[in-house]
Amino acid sequence: TKGNSGLTDFGPKITINFYSTTSHQTVNPMKTRTLIAALLAVVASTAFAQARMFEGFSLGANLDASRTTTNVLSLGSDSGNTTGFGLQAQYSISYGNQFVLGLGGSLNTGSRKAGTLGPSEFSVKNATSLDISPGYALSESLLVYGKLSALSLTAVGSSIATGNELGTESLTGLGYGIGVRSMIDKNIYIQAGYDSNRFNEKNSPSFGTFSGSSN
Repeated sequence: TKGNSGLTDFGPKITINFYSTTSHQTVNPMKTRTLIAALLAVVASTAFAQARMFEGFSLGANLDASRTTTNVLSLGSDSGNTTGFGLQAQYSISYGNQFVLGLGGSLNTGSRKAGTLGPSEFSVKNATSLDISPGYALSESLLVYGKLSALSLTAVGSSIATGNELGTESLTGLGYGIGVRSMIDKNIYIQAGYDSNRFNEKNSPSFGTFSGSSN
């Protein structure tokens, strides 16, 4: 749900018609320039409102379908697919008529499957991200955005035979994404996006040399 930022709702568009006439009237050039300046101000104000509709603090819940891959140097790689929930918070600021910059973070709840290699089954949990999301307002209700993220998570290895945990390791990485956000009203939006995440290689006493990725 997007926080109420006290924005003004703009009503229907105002159409101004200019008529020519054959009557001998003198046009005041100062009044004409003033009228044009006023019209340009209205147009600029309306355009600026496109970006402003996406300003402010937002808090949302995400439904994600992810494919997480574990790469172990001595065993190869394997992936797991999971559908789960997450939380997202963001604060967005408008720049100019149509540009928006969002700063925020996300947290995935639960764990995600990450493949089976040798005698071990892998999963990830506690996945968090810090995001910077530049966007472009196509209209007062539609925004397209990109995203660059600093990532962290915990990788977990478990024995297939016993189910016992064999070890855990923390991983960090970088991610990027694209998406679209649509305002249902000035306080509620829905969005859809695609993220691609890569995690740094790490030498682990539990797993050996390994890394991971997700999308």
